[in-house]
Amino acid sequence: MPPLLRFALRQLLKNPGFTATVTLVLALGIGATTAIFSVVHAVLLNPFPYQDGNQILFVGSSRLDQPGSQMPVAYPDYLEWRQQVKTVEHLGFASGSAVTLTGIPEPAVLRNGAISAAVWPLLGLPPVLGRVFTEAEDAVGAAPVAVLSHATWQRRFQGDPGVLGRLIILDGKSYTVIGVMPPVFKFWAADVWTPVGLQADTDIMRSRLMRMDTWVVTRARPGLGKDDVQTELDLLARQLALQFPETNKDVGVAIRFLAESVAGPFRDPLLGLLFAVACVLLIACANVANLLLARTSARRREYAVRAALGASRGQLLRQTLVESLPLALLGGGAGLVVAVWGLDGLLAILPQDAVPAEAQIRVNGPVMLFSLAVTLGTLLLFALFPALEGSRAAVSPALSEGSRGTASRATGRIRAGLIIAEVALSLMLLVGAGLLIRSLQQISAVDVGFDRHNLLAIPLQLPEARYAGSEQATTFFEDAVTRLQDLPAIAAVAATTNAPFIGGSGMPLAVEGRAYQDLNEIRGVQFSLVTRDYFRAQGLPLRRGRVFDDTDRAGSQPVIILNEAAAKEFLPGVDPLGKRVMLGAPEHLLTPGMLPPGFDTFQWATVVGVVRDARHFGQAGDPPPAAFIPVRQGWDYPQMRRFMILLIRTHGEPTAAVPVLREILKSLDRNLPVERISPMDSLISDTLQGTRFNTVLLGLFAGVALALSAVGIYGVVAWNVTQRTREIGVRLALGANRGNVLRLVVGQSMRVVGVGIVLGVAGAIAVAHVMRSTLFGISTFDPVTFCAVVSLLAAAALLACWLPARRATKVDPMVALRSE
Repeated sequence: MPPLLRFALRQLLKNPGFTATVTLVLALGIGATTAIFSVVHAVLLNPFPYQDGNQILFVGSSRLDQPGSQMPVAYPDYLEWRQQVKTVEHLGFASGSAVTLTGIPEPAVLRNGAISAAVWPLLGLPPVLGRVFTEAEDAVGAAPVAVLSHATWQRRFQGDPGVLGRLIILDGKSYTVIGVMPPVFKFWAADVWTPVGLQADTDIMRSRLMRMDTWVVTRARPGLGKDDVQTELDLLARQLALQFPETNKDVGVAIRFLAESVAGPFRDPLLGLLFAVACVLLIACANVANLLLARTSARRREYAVRAALGASRGQLLRQTLVESLPLALLGGGAGLVVAVWGLDGLLAILPQDAVPAEAQIRVNGPVMLFSLAVTLGTLLLFALFPALEGSRAAVSPALSEGSRGTASRATGRIRAGLIIAEVALSLMLLVGAGLLIRSLQQISAVDVGFDRHNLLAIPLQLPEARYAGSEQATTFFEDAVTRLQDLPAIAAVAATTNAPFIGGSGMPLAVEGRAYQDLNEIRGVQFSLVTRDYFRAQGLPLRRGRVFDDTDRAGSQPVIILNEAAAKEFLPGVDPLGKRVMLGAPEHLLTPGMLPPGFDTFQWATVVGVVRDARHFGQAGDPPPAAFIPVRQGWDYPQMRRFMILLIRTHGEPTAAVPVLREILKSLDRNLPVERISPMDSLISDTLQGTRFNTVLLGLFAGVALALSAVGIYGVVAWNVTQRTREIGVRLALGANRGNVLRLVVGQSMRVVGVGIVLGVAGAIAVAHVMRSTLFGISTFDPVTFCAVVSLLAAAALLACWLPARRATKVDPMVALRSE
């Protein structure tokens, strides 16, 4: 072992308290940075385990008159692209839907990824068992086959290798299991994959107008890029617009990388957290640098002796860096332990829908290399100033100067500068955390527009095989409402095809008497088919008119209820009651075959009521315009009637009623999975998971930064007091009272802190400006937040200054003078 390294290790063993302190501070900074980078690496840099996963393109349609928009791709458009496109390889189609798995002891709802056979070679991962389906099996009339996810194989079939060749029942149809994918394969977040070609002859798949969560994935040919693909598909879209103007006019193509599409909404918050944890790391380095400067100052005589004996400045510089290396390695090793431990806690609060299903968030090889790089980087950061200070003895040896002189003044200025940086960075983090906390408080207090308490939501998907017609599906839900309504614990029950904070269903709304020349002229609303007591069950207050009753049934006068936003947007300045509107499009804008049978005829309905607006997609967004029609007056379109949400209002705690609710629903259909029964409060709270995650982490980092800064300030002031022991003794000997000394030490230290606060406020204003899109209900320069943070930081700094200053007032003048 080199002599310098042996000497460095002896120094660490000689000062275990110093070593432990430095290791702990570095472990916090390096560990937090490594943990956040683990998420960044898995979500943003390497989210997919697929072949050339970062080059996979996500393709959607777009409205040319709405720049930046993106909407699903119609399956007929995909078929046209597949025949003509030349710039890509493996043009795949994918859609997702819920299916019911029966034929097993406990029926379950699975997510089905209906994909084209081209997706398999595009992704390039082979199955762990069996095979994937071929082009021949991805066609109308082919024998139905399915590929299971590894999780589904383990959970539903106990990992039985004999599952190959087994028939499983999905929505009442038999599929033969032909393969099982590896654990890392989670494309489209699916539990099972089936050929999309089996559905190609259905009404929705033939329609160019109805787009139901259907998208295209592909990759550019070697030598070509995203722009080449965009250019060719734009040309094909223009050709389709000329060929099918009724449906494809002004329809373009929107292309993004799949990683950007999946993780894009989480990108900025995650990079913001990485910036925040980098600030914590810088504060930790500044603290360690201050500790090393103090130790270097105490060893100035040693350095002077070495220089007098012939050591060059370079040799002294190298000695200090080598002595710091074990500290950095100890901090880096401890930081990895902190990262692994912290990552478990991080994953516990990380919103699962914010990251790709395939993302493997763990401390792996690349993350460890990053941690090593951070460790070496921190070595340079915290050892630079102490190394320069120690090497100064080679050019100005001062065996007799002790701790005084130019070197000490320079060291003091460096340490003051480090404290200024710590305070400024801490204040920036505290302001950012404070703004997020205030924003979360504001958004959590937003009134959703309906009574959210004592309300349960149960989404149910009926299988087509047993509920083929609209009447069968509607009868099931009406029977369920009747049975549940009889329970003593239940206040009201209703069924609806759409409910706030659960999903969305858009439909154009036309107003009688207005001329429409194009489908794009008709604005849309959120629409719902509902049973009679929907508004009582939802807790949605009536503003005008009436709600639905038993007279609103099939064959009676069509009626509709609007919310206030819809009435204001579509019938401004007039009394909406008695006006006629249509959910859908006027007949002259539709051509035969544009919409599936049963859904291709729309009727005028009379507005009989107006209800209060309700937020639908989150508390931050404005309530959308909405329309409600009785389910019995809805379209005779079975696919729409088979999915409904039961809204159940209870007299007491809603979760207490869950067992009996599940029992009654199972008695109506024992093969119907009843897995999701959610309190509305939980559904609303879930929409704030991302905001809550960012707030908790930034608040944690800001708290650590505040603690480190306070420790750093205390260390600097204590060091200054030690350096000025003789001066303080002289002042006291000349008549200064202890209050004067206290004010002197605290005042000089707080001036340094004040500079840091001023710089921190300027930096915090810039940070708040960057955060403006994430804030709700407050301004970027929120005076409450800024005043509270400055007060908190100033109080912490004052306490950190007062403790060593108080010790300075107890200096005995005679002892202080004798020590010199």
